[in-house]
Amino acid sequence: MLPPNAESSTFARLLSAPLPELLAEANAEIMDAPSELEAFEGVALRSPKGSIQVVLPKARSARFRDTMARRLVGQLLGADLLPMSALDVHTFGGAR
Repeated sequence: MLPPNAESSTFARLLSAPLPELLAEANAEIMDAPSELEAFEGVALRSPKGSIQVVLPKARSARFRDTMARRLVGQLLGADLLPMSALDVHTFGGAR
């Protein structure tokens, strides 16, 4: 996995890289959340081995899923996400 200061974790890289490329660089994959979770927006989980699972609601638009995947991966990689601060993101458990 790339270190937090790697070029791929910069804000510009998060916005410009093709999503499959960004996910591959971050050792991340997108998973669909159960459809019963209507209000669920998404979560990214990092395993102890460093891989990242981005869980997103399947019923959302492609644009929503793309934006949230980039946001959540960026957060776990330590990117400066201040330009995206309008999104409400919380970290639960563990150290940040």
